[in-house]
Amino acid sequence: MTTQLRGRKKGSFQYDFFGDIYAGDANRVGKYGFPQLAEEDYIPTQQVKPFNYMLSLDEPEKWWIHCFCDDYQFERLWTGFDYYMNYIIRLNGFISTDYSLYRDYDDDKLIWNCYRNRCMAYAVQKNNGIMIPTAGFGPEKTWDWCFDGLPMNSSVAVTTNGTLDDPEARRIFVGGIDALVHTVYPKNLIVCGKYSEWLNNKYPNVNIVGIPSYGQQWQRRCL
Repeated sequence: MTTQLRGRKKGSFQYDFFGDIYAGDANRVGKYGFPQLAEEDYIPTQQVKPFNYMLSLDEPEKWWIHCFCDDYQFERLWTGFDYYMNYIIRLNGFISTDYSLYRDYDDDKLIWNCYRNRCMAYAVQKNNGIMIPTAGFGPEKTWDWCFDGLPMNSSVAVTTNGTLDDPEARRIFVGGIDALVHTVYPKNLIVCGKYSEWLNNKYPNVNIVGIPSYGQQWQRRCL
């Protein structure tokens, strides 16, 4: 049965071949039928690298890989999952795809990217990979559906990349985090990149764990 992803226009559907393969047996939830992920409470170590380094790791079992990098770096995962899953299952852990939900994207692309994030996370779980799902969000109009399928009281990951120097991006980040916390009540919130102490102060019941972004790691190597 072909998975159908509803578009913006009434009666408009986007037929999805790969999503049906990766998550065809998933329980579908929410406004757009995103796959429901299972609960987990993994916490990554500080040995993390972005996805584009995964194939070159000498000891993959020591590393967590994240996808908080340019989308083109992990776009190949969508069409070549079987190949890359052979590497993912050897990792210490995997923070799943973070297809972007930029505020200038139209609704169809926002929904499509969020759907793909959930499908990829579901496929890794199904193949017994150690995985933390990303909880990406866009502007306010996405907040009533972009957390659908995320597990309750579990570990989820976000990034502060691109939010520190752009006032509007920072406003969306602060509001989106609040919507996330009050929707799925994460046990562990993994934050990739720099973040302010206000997160710990505002959400004392959430275990906030910071991991370095690639930019931070690069700066440290250049010191």
